[in-house]
Amino acid sequence: MSVATEAVVWDTVERYFALLQAHADAQDMLADILTPDFRTGFPDGQMWEGPDGLRAFLEARSVFFDERHTIQQMSEPVRGADGRWSCRTRLSFFLRRVTAGDAVSQEFTGLAWHTWVLEPGPSWRVAAQLVDGFADLNDNARALFARPDEGLQT
Repeated sequence: MSVATEAVVWDTVERYFALLQAHADAQDMLADILTPDFRTGFPDGQMWEGPDGLRAFLEARSVFFDERHTIQQMSEPVRGADGRWSCRTRLSFFLRRVTAGDAVSQEFTGLAWHTWVLEPGPSWRVAAQLVDGFADLNDNARALFARPDEGLQT
């Protein structure tokens, strides 16, 4: 593995988050950064797969109007037998939403660990983003992720 590969993997994950944070729709995400077989979710819980799953995932998280994901650490990418690359990240996140009748917005913060599967090519793409675990969650984030078998508790 070269520094150039590590840089392109980091860049691919950052491009994914830039689109997610911009609230891009499923069609744009599939055209720009995701593979057609993209999947995301919790390995032992809710998993959103393919274009329909992506639309459902984006709908579930559409309540957030302000968000930031900041990668703090990434493991060395490893090439699998299928030619795809995988790595793990640790990141901090901040999400904000307002629900009807609330005087102030609700903030969701914490740390998250993900496993990523990436498809190499002229423009690398994300094939999977899997949530491995959390730490340092505030009360709102703890409630949001309380039931990984049911997805997001929005």
